[in-house]
Amino acid sequence: MMLLLHRILRRARRMMNDAAMRRRGKRLSGQPRAPRALPSLEGLAGCATLVVTAHPDDEAIAAGAILARFPRTGVISITDGAPRRGNFARNAGFDNWMDYAGARHREAEAALALLGRKIEPLSNLGIADQEAAFNMVPAARYLAARFRNFSHVVTHAYEGGHPDHDATAFSVHAACALIAKQGETPPVIVEAPLYNAPGGVFQHSKFLPHPDAGPTVRFALSSAEQDLKRRMFECHVTQRSVFEPFDIETESFRVAPRYHFCIVPHSGDAGYNQYMGAFTGRVWRAHAWRAMRELNLVEELA
Repeated sequence: MMLLLHRILRRARRMMNDAAMRRRGKRLSGQPRAPRALPSLEGLAGCATLVVTAHPDDEAIAAGAILARFPRTGVISITDGAPRRGNFARNAGFDNWMDYAGARHREAEAALALLGRKIEPLSNLGIADQEAAFNMVPAARYLAARFRNFSHVVTHAYEGGHPDHDATAFSVHAACALIAKQGETPPVIVEAPLYNAPGGVFQHSKFLPHPDAGPTVRFALSSAEQDLKRRMFECHVTQRSVFEPFDIETESFRVAPRYHFCIVPHSGDAGYNQYMGAFTGRVWRAHAWRAMRELNLVEELA
């Protein structure tokens, strides 16, 4: 009887704490970030830059050509590109997700090898595709340990297009916040547009407006760079249909805004509500909230 009473009391305290934290998060998400001076990205190609994306192929879409311009660069993929649920592996011609993940890893390596340069680090965290939201805390801590040798980090915008994109954006922002809390200067977070769906209609290669973001800087790609990017896309044999909406003439970037990850990135809910089943934007934000609390970054990210 006493054990049951203790459990009830613990649960009641936990529920009260959760309610108080939710009120705190709602208050914080309604407050604009303090004004700040934004760095210019005109010289981005001359900076030591790490590219952190959700899937093995996102780096080719976001920054495939400009990777060749950076004086020093690395690429980290958060997921292995192979969902464990559904028929993704079978539809791609594989018997199981392990073979599919292996193929995607080899495709990414082949595409990056076309750059003909050293890429370090070059790693994949091996998190299951569509499950990055379950691993934002360890991903953030892993990234924080690898950011210190780079002045800039290129990643996804928090735009509701794919839960892994949003989770990767969260992990990068959290890693930089962890570095700042230790009294060090984190890299400048630069984001590249992939896709989003404000109003339920998907759009590609276009940023959602955000009052705290820097201006969009577009790098025109030379004929040789366009050919390089085209050949990088061709290496990703299993993802051919993915590249169709993306052009190869420019690559666009902006200084990332300081997001409130407790709220939706645009009117309506996340675009992936249309194809992720029960894993909705609301569910994603619940995972983000728990990650903020565990990392002690509620003030910075809520």
